[in-house]
Amino acid sequence: MKYVFHPEALNEYSKAVRYYAEQRVDLAQSFINAVEDAIYRLKESPNRYPLIEGDIRRCLIGTFPYGILYSLEQD
Repeated sequence: MKYVFHPEALNEYSKAVRYYAEQRVDLAQSFINAVEDAIYRLKESPNRYPLIEGDIRRCLIGTFPYGILYSLEQD
């Protein structure tokens, strides 16, 4: 399974990383790790997370106030 970030999502992710890095570098790394862990979980079990609207699902990012919104598409 491959994944692609929507351009707006990638922009929001980059801004969040910069924000956390301004607070503490280790906090930014923790955020990056949490997002990567969530992506791994999505790839392993894509139907694991609930539908929130139509075919859109949401995976929350651990202790951070973010979630990954995603849909499954045929290759």
